Amino acid sequence: METQIETERHPFRFMVKFLVFVGMLYAAGRLLNQQKQKFSGISESEARTKIENKLGPKMGEDKAAELADQIVSKLREKGVIKAEAAPEVVDASESSAEDVVEDAVDAVTED
Repeated sequence: METQIETERHPFRFMVKFLVFVGMLYAAGRLLNQQKQKFSGISESEARTKIENKLGPKMGEDKAAELADQIVSKLREKGVIKAEAAPEVVDASESSAEDVVEDAVDAVTED
């Protein structure tokens, strides 16, 4: 007796392979979404620090810094992370906060 090689398609095998493939795509998409949520709304320096801390031990500090710069620029372009506040604005807000505190202390001591 000769053995015949089956060349028929098996719908059950196809369905299992298809479902495994769809499951892998779903898991990859979910992982990417979770990573995006981790970086959503944080500042550039915080994102850079997170990336460098995670990749530094694996790649070396220099390569991690280069890769962090590339990733942060892409995240900034997509609008995922916030841009850093200008130093002038930060200085102005600090000085105005100090003025408010001084005015409040003066008002309390006058009474």
